[in-house]
Amino acid sequence: MSLVPQSLRRRRALLAASGAALVAAIATVLVLNSTPAAATWQTFSGTPTCDCVVQDSKTGTYRAVFGYVSTAGKTGKIDAGDNNKVVLIGTTKSTDAKVTTRFEPGTHKATFATGWLSKDTQITWKVGGKTVTAHWNKPTCGRDVSLPAGGNGSGPLLALLIAALVGGGIFFWRKRRSAAQP
Repeated sequence: MSLVPQSLRRRRALLAASGAALVAAIATVLVLNSTPAAATWQTFSGTPTCDCVVQDSKTGTYRAVFGYVSTAGKTGKIDAGDNNKVVLIGTTKSTDAKVTTRFEPGTHKATFATGWLSKDTQITWKVGGKTVTAHWNKPTCGRDVSLPAGGNGSGPLLALLIAALVGGGIFFWRKRRSAAQP
């Protein structure tokens, strides 16, 4: 016969399960967000491209969709900053565009898109000594171009929140279940 009450054993088991779920969620986030190391470049071996624009003629705004062609033999990166940035000329003063920083060999369409820009604004992507400019009258995006996901970097936080909710749900379910038993 055990000296530890059954309810205490259940709580310990539940805490252990919740802890295991949390560790699994953290490990999953770390594995999914890890990528092989890339060389840091100062110049870009290839060409940045403006694939197309998405126009909203009702509001007179557009989104520029950028990609690139890399002729390098290996993956490299150019951090966002003076050597990898977007420059606006016109009435739009800022955009929520997050420039591509990791460059793999080959052709890559739609690696990032800008926020909505006014029709009179011209946007230039300057990366590794190369530039490409977008404006309202570029060709519009067809069905073959998928806009990049806008992600805000909250994926790991969301995974931890889901793990906590699952653990909490199990805890309260077990607590309610044990209270109902005589």
